[in-house]
Amino acid sequence: MPRPKLNRILLILACIGILLYAVVTVLYGLQPEEAPAAENPSITKQQAAKYASTFVNERYSVKGTETFVAYQSKKERSGYLQKEHLSPKYDETYGKRYPLDYYQVNVTDPKKDRQFEVEINYTDGTVVGWRETYSGNGEHALISKQKADIMAKQEMRARGLDPDDMKAIDKEETGQQASGLVLYYEKQSQPMGEAKLQVRTQFDDQSLVGYSVLFSVPASHLAWLDAQDRSASVMTWISMGSTLIMTLAAIVFAIMYRKQMRFSNGLLLTAIFLAIYITNNFNMYPSFRSISGGGSNAEFATWATIVFMNVLALALGISVYLSLVAGNGLWKAIGQPKWPAWKEHKFGAEVFYGMGRGYLLALFILGIQQVLFYTGDVQFDVWAVNDPSDSMLNMVEPRFFPLMAWVAAISEEATYRLLGIMLFKKLFRNNFIAIVIPSVIWAASHTQYPIYPVYTRLVEVTIIGIILGYVFLKYGFITAVFAHACMDSILMGMSLFSLGHAGDVLTGLFYLVLPALVGCFLAWLHGKRRSPLIPGEPPPRLGAL
Repeated sequence: MPRPKLNRILLILACIGILLYAVVTVLYGLQPEEAPAAENPSITKQQAAKYASTFVNERYSVKGTETFVAYQSKKERSGYLQKEHLSPKYDETYGKRYPLDYYQVNVTDPKKDRQFEVEINYTDGTVVGWRETYSGNGEHALISKQKADIMAKQEMRARGLDPDDMKAIDKEETGQQASGLVLYYEKQSQPMGEAKLQVRTQFDDQSLVGYSVLFSVPASHLAWLDAQDRSASVMTWISMGSTLIMTLAAIVFAIMYRKQMRFSNGLLLTAIFLAIYITNNFNMYPSFRSISGGGSNAEFATWATIVFMNVLALALGISVYLSLVAGNGLWKAIGQPKWPAWKEHKFGAEVFYGMGRGYLLALFILGIQQVLFYTGDVQFDVWAVNDPSDSMLNMVEPRFFPLMAWVAAISEEATYRLLGIMLFKKLFRNNFIAIVIPSVIWAASHTQYPIYPVYTRLVEVTIIGIILGYVFLKYGFITAVFAHACMDSILMGMSLFSLGHAGDVLTGLFYLVLPALVGCFLAWLHGKRRSPLIPGEPPPRLGAL
């Protein structure tokens, strides 16, 4: 039988993946100017809220405050430092006092008359900066510039900056406009490349109500970054448009071949997709709340975003269902079924062996991905910034997040492998083209992640998509889903390790073995409900792949 030979090939691929991963990890460690890794939070959000409330109370006599805490990052500053290889220098000069990643605490007084944003260093709890974002007392007479300048310099001196090294500058306010007087100062020494330290001070009619440390990221870098983001946006829209066309094609084929289609196929997978996706949208409440900003409408805006995201999830669920129905039906119509049904005798064995293959292939793909990351870093100067909107630190329950591995595996393998490969196979009669085109469409939807230059992400995900495409053609839909789910479960499960708590580490380990538990449970359940035996073929055994 051919299975032992295939097993050896998969084991060899898995070993190659592990070896590549280990070698690249060693090479990263040998880099002389490797940027220091960001420190994990040493304080909880509850502690950050307490530090911020105490500060506002002591400074402005605002008591009984309400707080909301979110993780934030200085993305533009971080990107510039990485692009210009200035991260080690920044970490040595300014990193401890002005961290790139921090907790932002919205502090509101109980009467809703005043609101502050306070930046808390999440490694030691110190106040990095703050500003008043809302004052319900109406317009105030402006403080004199001379008096404000004296107060600003006193604050700078108290916070370790030499006022004689700080030059007053004119600068336009960006984003949310502040009431009262705002003065800017720029440090004349110790620049970071072309970026200079700046201080923003804000005043009401009699006192300083805001103090923030900024860095003047060069306009050339911001223009380059904007062009990159526009390119990513264009690619994302192209991907969405192409996926919509594929969904419409699925509807057409489902109608044309409705007598051959099984419309019950995909209902369970679609339900699992929607249950996890919708639950995750609620889990993202802190992230959506941080995006909505402060003010009295923040809560309404947050829930409006959650409702919109759930409507979008339902639309995606319909697309996934159509991909599962039409894709499976079209493969059966040409006599090449890629997804056995529950009632078929071989379903249990296919799930069990597909799970084993999935782990081996995931290890191979992770090794390839690590090589692509290293090549991009060394040859194409690739860098990435932390994105608070996707961070587990901005989730109600971070331990739920790795379940999204199954959302990605089900939806993307259904759309870009089960359906996509068949559609382009019909158009071009060529397997390679049929694999490459949906892989590029899939990859284009991943360019919105903050990894630059954005085209490198397109190349990386396309290569992974090609591998998964051949996995699908060789082993079928179930193996492709398990390979994708194993890969993402390993990455997402390991990301829980960074949170540092024993419970998070144990949960991360659980997610690493979750695909195995799912595969074994389904194979066992199928054996209980239906005979898994095919004449002449032994039942699945633990350890056999």
